[in-house]
Amino acid sequence: MARQTVGTVVGDARLNGFHIKVLIMCSLLMIVDGYDMVSYGTVITHLMDEWHMNPVTAGTLGSVALVGMLVGGLFVAPLADRYGRRPLMITCVTIASIASFSCALATGPAQLGVLRFVVGVSLGALVPNFNALAGEIAPRRAKALFVTLVSSFYSVGGIAAAVFAIYIEPLWTWRGVFYVAAIPLLMVPFLLRHLPESPDFLATRGDRERLLVVLRKIDPAAELDDVVVERSAAAGKARLRQLFAGGNAINNVLIWVFFAMCMLLSYGLNTWLPKLMQTAGYPLGSALWNLVVLNLGGMVGAIAGGWIADRWNYRNTLVAYFVLASASLIGLSFNPNSVLLNVLLFVAGAATVGVLAIIHAFAVEYYPAAVRSTGVGWAAGIGRIGAIGGPTLGGALLALELPFQQNFIAVAVPGAIGAVAVALVAGKKFRTPEPERAAAS
Repeated sequence: MARQTVGTVVGDARLNGFHIKVLIMCSLLMIVDGYDMVSYGTVITHLMDEWHMNPVTAGTLGSVALVGMLVGGLFVAPLADRYGRRPLMITCVTIASIASFSCALATGPAQLGVLRFVVGVSLGALVPNFNALAGEIAPRRAKALFVTLVSSFYSVGGIAAAVFAIYIEPLWTWRGVFYVAAIPLLMVPFLLRHLPESPDFLATRGDRERLLVVLRKIDPAAELDDVVVERSAAAGKARLRQLFAGGNAINNVLIWVFFAMCMLLSYGLNTWLPKLMQTAGYPLGSALWNLVVLNLGGMVGAIAGGWIADRWNYRNTLVAYFVLASASLIGLSFNPNSVLLNVLLFVAGAATVGVLAIIHAFAVEYYPAAVRSTGVGWAAGIGRIGAIGGPTLGGALLALELPFQQNFIAVAVPGAIGAVAVALVAGKKFRTPEPERAAAS
């Protein structure tokens, strides 16, 4: 009788309550990320007035959290390949929530910048790992859908930040937006009790006892006596060089490029869209609702993208999304009427925020378990260079006082670059060097 692998058990499992519970926990963590990252864009106008900041300074301050995410993705997220996804995720959401709440107490740009950097480091490590976990517990035909479904809740966080800003700022000023950021601390006890460790991580560590507990939850009907558990020689010592071994260098660089272009679009729009719409003559309240429409589109686009990618392929889905992003942003440059404006904003959100979910699903599938947190973490971390550039370049564009049309045309360029990078790499496989494995029983 053929012996089962962990991938076979997980891939053949039917959707059950355990899957739903893990998806809910990962989705809640993504809401935290979306809220914390979009919240600055909802208060930026008030901060510029209260602290007398020019657009360049405000854009630079907006990029501080993204610099932190770069650091977290590069240097903290890979620790999960050594110590596990579960402890790192719980630690990071705790630190991020405390630091984000503390932003409400800031009295100037320097204090806010330090706190936003800490938030960024924590989220930069958190996001690649809960995306990886969602893919690692997913049935075979729903891997992309699981990751993109979780990622789509970034938009829920973004919508929440915009809605809270509309209704809380008149009562508690801009500081109220950050008071709300403490709420995720309430779910830490639930995570401690229910968040599982990654089955792929446990398999690479050779931890059969804990692995079987997780597998029984993933597929209660499975016969697990014949499951093969092999400890990888790479377990606990993943290094960046493993991502470049076996001829993977060019593919990794291309992945980093389209992560960067995607994040430039997503974070740039979420930071500066309200201000851009104000320059076109819209009042602040209306401009904030444009942010809601953008993120509603992002949620729908992410879920649809996962469903499409599972049935089509990553390459075509990602290229289509990047092209659609550029086209919709160019359409916005013509200052359309209100109905067409909202349609284009919805499509732009579906393509720009939505593609952010799909590239994470692609990365989770592309990198093998032993280096998954390292691979996804570095892709997301390097991608933060684009995220950092989004708010900074947006501030620089506004400082130039260019016509409204030119601002949106400039923002559309990264979509074309992302489409080319995806076309060159998506569909290829990560080349794993011959592993030295020691069977564990």
